[in-house]
Amino acid sequence: MNTCKATLRVLIAHRIYILIYLIGIGVMMLALGGSALSGSRQVGDTFTPGKADVAVIDRDSNRGGVADAMRAYLAVDNELTDLDDDPETLQQAVASNWVDLIVIIPDGYADRLVASVASGGDAPQVETVTSYTSGVGAMASMDAGGFLSLTRTALIGGNVTVDPAQLAERFGADATGSAGAQSGGFSPDQLPAGTLTNLTLDDLTSATKQAVDAARDKAANHAIAVDHSDADPASSASASDRAAIGFGGLMQTVLYPLFLAMTVCTSLVLGVFNAGETRRRLYASPQRSSTMGLQRMATLCMFALVVVAGYAVAALAMMVAAGVDPSALAPSGVAMTLASACVYALMTVACGFLLSECGFNDIMANGFANVFGLVILFTSGVTFPLDMMPAAMAALGRMLPGRWYCASIDDAFGIGASGGVDVAGWGVSVGIVALFAVAFVCVGLAVGRARRLRPAAFAPATTTLDER
Repeated sequence: MNTCKATLRVLIAHRIYILIYLIGIGVMMLALGGSALSGSRQVGDTFTPGKADVAVIDRDSNRGGVADAMRAYLAVDNELTDLDDDPETLQQAVASNWVDLIVIIPDGYADRLVASVASGGDAPQVETVTSYTSGVGAMASMDAGGFLSLTRTALIGGNVTVDPAQLAERFGADATGSAGAQSGGFSPDQLPAGTLTNLTLDDLTSATKQAVDAARDKAANHAIAVDHSDADPASSASASDRAAIGFGGLMQTVLYPLFLAMTVCTSLVLGVFNAGETRRRLYASPQRSSTMGLQRMATLCMFALVVVAGYAVAALAMMVAAGVDPSALAPSGVAMTLASACVYALMTVACGFLLSECGFNDIMANGFANVFGLVILFTSGVTFPLDMMPAAMAALGRMLPGRWYCASIDDAFGIGASGGVDVAGWGVSVGIVALFAVAFVCVGLAVGRARRLRPAAFAPATTTLDER
């Protein structure tokens, strides 16, 4: 028990590595995995565009109801904002980006619009100022143009008249054109030209109301929806598949901080006990040194398992935050994933044991853990798909534990496999990771025995002065 307490005290003394590697880098890797999980969140089948802040400046005293109707039309898909019609306010609104679009109806616009319809000329334009920071202002400007087009169309369609004599001349004695209809019908291009006379502002008011009613008619203006009629049902991921991919992906991302923290901490903690003076004092104690060494390793292994449990809880919490239901996970898959993470954590402790037996100091241990950890990370398949790797990198990954750790999680949930969960493949992958741990321990024991039997061969060279 005293050995375990001493091990924990030494571990706490090196808490800077726990804060940087386990917490700092661990949070960063989980955040990267969580961002990918949030990006795959299922969305609705309808698209709702962003709303723009629009201000309508009326300098025509609402003649023909154009200003009020335009505000009502734009309010369907945008947010209206009130602005005073003075140069300073308008300039500040544009410079400070208070609004996304300013529509200015100039003086006499209604009269010019009615005149252009009566004469068949081009419609007058309103003044617009669009924000330079987003595209919603440009979309709202298109809405304003749509309102004016609908108003012009309604004004023409509701007031055009056709001379009955011309209809009779073109379609026969029946002025309604029934004779022509009986003989096979006619197209609108065959109709005689109509005329627009005596247009008033009241007609314009009626036309603007028709344009607003058309914008509010949900039966005519359907929301943009996704058509699933030709979609493959097998291509849509179920809730259990999304949960498995999310939890498995998050647990795969922790392989890098887990390797860094446990390798460095194990190497430094055991290195303290392997120091010359401390080792001689431990040899002088009545307890066997091998027993104390096993207790130290057991303490570090338990700490590694606690870290795995903490990462698993954090992964489940991030799934909930991303809108993925953790209850959809298969219990067997979760159990196998946790087992894979525990075996991988024990492998990192074994690697730290090897470094301590080799006599690595803190600088050497940190350098090795960072370099070797990055190699494991980039060859494991976490950073980018395995099929995108060069052949040499893929071959290197198969010789490192990170690749097999990720493969065991994929096999536990059946990720990327048409046959579902592969228990045999999971067992093989976990077994290979365990063999790495056994190899690290065996090599560490061999190096440690060699250093103790022949300390002069491993001691640093010193220079002595011989006085004669």
